[in-house]
This record gives sequence, structure tokens and C-alpha cells, in this order.
Amino acid sequence: MKRLIFDLDDTLCTTQNGDYANAQPITEVVEKLKEYHRQGFTIIINTSRNMRTYQGNIGAINKNTLPIIIDWLARHDIPYDELYVGKPWCGFEGFYVDDKAIRPDELVKLSYAEICQLLDLTP
Repeated sequence: MKRLIFDLDDTLCTTQNGDYANAQPITEVVEKLKEYHRQGFTIIINTSRNMRTYQGNIGAINKNTLPIIIDWLARHDIPYDELYVGKPWCGFEGFYVDDKAIRPDELVKLSYAEICQLLDLTP
């Protein structure tokens, strides 16, 4: 199973002052996402967008935030197979720890084989 799970904010796009509808794609990362999608990878987007704003209320995020995300992805021709909201927000001083994670710049500059080697995976 070949699946890539992408965060949205500061991974696929940058945003000014919470203006999510007008977020700017991070071109190099989006192009890599498209490349992997063409190679048959399942693309999953998992975001914590507005988890703080709506205090973890997934129903409110589904109603108010999800339509903006879906529209933005469509306008920027970003393919995806699954989309999840409600990823816990780590806060401004926290971070995520995952044994199968890479930074966006590593995605852009490394080949699939190099990423597999970095993460000690068997391609």
C-alpha cells in the first residue's frame, strides 16, 4: 500500500492572517504531491486547521472549514483521495513526533528511494 499523508498549512500552502480561502500553494511540494499521485500513491490530507478556533468541535469544522478546504484544493488542482479534519493541534510551542515523517523540504529534494532509506523503509 503506497499512501502519503500530507498536512495542509505550511506544508501544502501558506496563509496570511487566517485567510484560508486565499492561501498560497507551496508550488514545489504540490508538484511532488502530483508526481506521487501520478505514480499511483494514495494521497491523504490530514489537517488540524481551525481545531483551536472551534475548540476541537469537528462538526463546526466540517460545516465551516471543510468547504473552504475542498474549494481551495479544487481551485489549485491538487489531487487527493481522502481528506481528514480534526488532527489534534500541537499548539505554538509543541510539535508532532512520528517515526514515518519527513519535512516538506525533504520531500522536494529527495527521491523516493532516498526517503525510504532515511526512514529505514523497504520500497
